[in-house]
Amino acid sequence: MDDRTEFNRLSWHSRRGMLEIDVMLMPFTQYHYRTLSTNDQLAYRRLLDCEDQDIWEWLRGFQVPQDESLARIVVKIRQASCDLGVTQADP
Repeated sequence: MDDRTEFNRLSWHSRRGMLEIDVMLMPFTQYHYRTLSTNDQLAYRRLLDCEDQDIWEWLRGFQVPQDESLARIVVKIRQASCDLGVTQADP
Protein backbone atom coordinates (compact mmCIF):
# COMPACT_ATOMS: atom_id res chain seq x y z
CA MET A 1 0.00 0.00 0.00
CA ASP A 2 1.41 3.41 -0.92
CA ASP A 3 1.86 6.29 1.54
CA ARG A 4 -1.04 8.31 0.13
CA THR A 5 -3.49 5.43 0.49
CA GLU A 6 -2.26 4.74 4.02
CA PHE A 7 -2.62 8.42 4.95
CA ASN A 8 -6.15 8.50 3.52
CA ARG A 9 -7.07 5.50 5.65
CA LEU A 10 -5.58 7.18 8.70
CA SER A 11 -7.54 10.37 7.95
CA TRP A 12 -10.73 8.39 7.63
CA HIS A 13 -10.03 6.56 10.91
CA SER A 14 -9.47 9.94 12.60
CA ARG A 15 -13.14 10.76 11.97
CA ARG A 16 -14.78 9.58 15.13
CA GLY A 17 -18.35 10.73 14.65
CA MET A 18 -18.14 12.88 17.77
CA LEU A 19 -17.72 16.49 16.65
CA GLU A 20 -15.79 17.49 19.75
CA ILE A 21 -13.12 14.89 18.96
CA ASP A 22 -13.20 15.42 15.21
CA VAL A 23 -12.38 19.13 15.49
CA MET A 24 -9.15 18.22 17.26
CA LEU A 25 -8.11 15.06 15.41
CA MET A 26 -8.90 15.98 11.82
CA PRO A 27 -6.73 19.12 11.63
CA PHE A 28 -3.98 17.39 13.62
CA THR A 29 -3.95 14.51 11.15
CA GLN A 30 -3.98 16.82 8.16
CA TYR A 31 -1.36 19.32 9.29
CA HIS A 32 0.84 17.62 11.88
CA TYR A 33 0.81 13.83 11.54
CA ARG A 34 3.37 13.65 8.74
CA THR A 35 5.88 15.72 10.75
CA LEU A 36 5.72 13.44 13.81
CA SER A 37 8.51 11.05 14.70
CA THR A 38 7.90 7.40 13.87
CA ASN A 39 7.22 6.66 17.56
CA ASP A 40 4.67 9.47 17.78
CA GLN A 41 2.99 8.30 14.57
CA LEU A 42 2.66 4.84 16.11
CA ALA A 43 1.27 6.36 19.30
CA TYR A 44 -1.28 8.33 17.25
CA ARG A 45 -2.40 5.16 15.52
CA ARG A 46 -2.73 3.44 18.88
CA LEU A 47 -4.76 6.40 20.14
CA LEU A 48 -7.21 5.89 17.29
CA ASP A 49 -7.78 2.33 18.51
CA CYS A 50 -9.00 3.63 21.88
CA GLU A 51 -12.62 4.20 22.85
CA ASP A 52 -14.11 7.59 21.95
CA GLN A 53 -15.02 8.32 25.58
CA ASP A 54 -11.41 7.80 26.66
CA ILE A 55 -10.10 9.93 23.79
CA TRP A 56 -12.56 12.68 24.69
CA GLU A 57 -11.54 12.70 28.36
CA TRP A 58 -7.84 12.76 27.44
CA LEU A 59 -8.18 15.50 24.82
CA ARG A 60 -10.13 17.70 27.22
CA GLY A 61 -7.65 17.11 30.04
CA PHE A 62 -10.14 15.40 32.34
CA GLN A 63 -7.81 12.39 32.53
CA VAL A 64 -4.31 11.48 31.36
CA PRO A 65 -3.55 8.19 29.63
CA GLN A 66 -1.43 5.86 31.76
CA ASP A 67 0.66 4.97 28.72
CA GLU A 68 3.46 7.54 28.33
CA SER A 69 3.45 7.54 24.54
CA LEU A 70 -0.32 8.09 24.44
CA ALA A 71 -0.02 10.87 27.02
CA ARG A 72 2.67 12.54 24.88
CA ILE A 73 0.60 12.40 21.68
CA VAL A 74 -2.47 13.72 23.52
CA VAL A 75 -0.44 16.74 24.66
CA LYS A 76 0.75 17.31 21.09
CA ILE A 77 -2.83 17.19 19.80
CA ARG A 78 -4.00 19.60 22.49
CA GLN A 79 -1.15 21.98 21.75
CA ALA A 80 -1.86 21.85 18.02
CA SER A 81 -5.51 22.68 18.65
CA CYS A 82 -4.44 25.73 20.67
CA ASP A 83 -5.73 24.35 23.96
CA LEU A 84 -4.42 27.17 26.12
CA GLY A 85 -4.45 24.98 29.24
CA VAL A 86 -1.61 22.85 27.90
CA THR A 87 2.04 23.61 28.43
CA GLN A 88 5.21 21.89 27.32
CA ALA A 89 5.61 20.51 30.85
CA ASP A 90 2.36 18.51 30.78
CA PRO A 91 2.96 14.76 30.94
